Amino acid sequence: MKLFALSIAPLFIASALYAQAPAVQETLPAVKVDIKRVTVTEQPTPQFTASNVKEKRWRPKNWIEVDVEFDIKVPVDAGGRNGSYSAMQLNVYLALQHMTKDGKREVITGTLDLLNIPAGETCHALAYVSPATMRSIFLKDNVTASTDIQGWGVEFIAEGKRIAGDSSVGKSPWWEKTENFAMLQGSLLNKLQTPFAPLWGDYDVPVKAK
Repeated sequence: MKLFALSIAPLFIASALYAQAPAVQETLPAVKVDIKRVTVTEQPTPQFTASNVKEKRWRPKNWIEVDVEFDIKVPVDAGGRNGSYSAMQLNVYLALQHMTKDGKREVITGTLDLLNIPAGETCHALAYVSPATMRSIFLKDNVTASTDIQGWGVEFIAEGKRIAGDSSVGKSPWWEKTENFAMLQGSLLNKLQTPFAPLWGDYDVPVKAK
């Protein structure tokens, strides 16, 4: 994703550093998020078998999977390491290796509504882009994250406030330079909206059904 870093670097030369400190007297949510790792890769459609149904022949295709690894901290009076945070949002941005006719880079974006996030353990949030969506953009069936995704960004929102963020090119929220991008809303799915819904047990935190 080095090409992405080069392509958006000029956007930050003339801009001030993104404010990390809260405004004076601003009350922040009683939760801290530490983003450990973000992995963007392909995940083939899972194949399940069931009795008493006629067989259908089909070829699994690749979904794009975003796996955000993080942990949270809550105050002692909220349970500390044994506590949890009831709800927060995770915004995901995927910059594509695809441009609009007027020269804007296309960015798939969406929000996951995370529920009952546990403190004191490693958490994961999973988001997906379907093969059908990727085909409609790239006009091909075989998609790969390394060639078709140019960069990523994530940010956590609690009680309407941005409490953590990260991207493939540093902490600055490049997606806020909206005049340079064509944002594609509605194409990012949570796990419950995909064939992966019954998989991996408690690996990822619960999400609100849409």
